[in-house]
Amino acid sequence: MKRLKKLRRPKLPSKKITGLVVIAIILLIVFVSGKAYLYRSDYFSLKTVETRGVFLDSGAITSINSQLLNLYKGTNVFRMNLKGIAASLGRSYPDAKEIVARIVLPDKLAISIKFRRPIAVVRNGKSYPIDEDGFVLPSVEVDPLKDLPVIEGANVLYDERRSRQSPSKNLIIAIELLQELKKSRAICRYGLVSINAKDLGDLSFYLKNGIEVRMGYENFPERVAALEGALGDTRLALERIKYIDVRFKDVVIGPK
Repeated sequence: MKRLKKLRRPKLPSKKITGLVVIAIILLIVFVSGKAYLYRSDYFSLKTVETRGVFLDSGAITSINSQLLNLYKGTNVFRMNLKGIAASLGRSYPDAKEIVARIVLPDKLAISIKFRRPIAVVRNGKSYPIDEDGFVLPSVEVDPLKDLPVIEGANVLYDERRSRQSPSKNLIIAIELLQELKKSRAICRYGLVSINAKDLGDLSFYLKNGIEVRMGYENFPERVAALEGALGDTRLALERIKYIDVRFKDVVIGPK
């Protein structure tokens, strides 16, 4: 019997291997040299700071720009700790929802600050404004927010282990209801005064005309649509209505 010959893999020519090694070395040298140039060149030293924020006045913007420029002027932009800068500004502006620090080549630091906006006032012994996440805005005064709806029977919990605020379930549901009501032009036309979230099963709110709406805590889109139908019924004398209950299949209207 004939012996089977072993198949041998073709060897790369030594010249080709040498060429690949040379190319790899050249690329490595270019990379290291390029990185060294970027990190050492004065061309990439920080010269200007630009801050943008919708609710920041010119004085605050000037203050932030001056502070950062005093700290980092002349620093190579590639060596800057952008996350650290954003975190530092976050401690100065606790109402900020998002702070982003980025470099704009060749020599600029750009700061973008997005602030939380109050959507309601929670009243539970004390009154304090909250945003759409249930986050308390400590530096926002309550008096100028008198046109915002008031949420009663809910609070914000504080998680000491994580050092952060945590909205209660009642507050989360109340915010969900508020956001659903804002989608309705009819409801916005009547005006929302307050939401009572103490008992979720009996979750209710008051319109500016004094009518109480008993909503419950589920099926908000369907129940808001039922409420719109009731308010749009020309046969009803709204001034004689005490409450409208939309928690059931058939809307219940209670007279005064």
